[in-house]
Amino acid sequence: MLFLYFDPPYRPLSTTSSFTSYSKENFDDTEQTRLAHFFARLSRYGCKMMLSNSDCCAQNPNDTFFENLYGNFIIDKVHASRFVNAIPSKRGKLTEILVRNY
Repeated sequence: MLFLYFDPPYRPLSTTSSFTSYSKENFDDTEQTRLAHFFARLSRYGCKMMLSNSDCCAQNPNDTFFENLYGNFIIDKVHASRFVNAIPSKRGKLTEILVRNY
């Protein structure tokens, strides 16, 4: 059995968040949507998969971007600690999402 884990650049939680890419191209909402379609396609082939990303609606309840993209999958919220941030007061615990198809 094949298991795949996706760890894309996380969707920014605020307008001051700047890390959206591991390369010179930005990983914006269009790329997040492309990844969601790829995730769904692989799921139809029977791959067991998990994906992590930011929990946007924890910061803004109206931001249901990932809930809309991955509504056909299981979305769990997990606590994660942040030890690296340019602003020390913003380090600490926050929630992330884990999307899975099993």
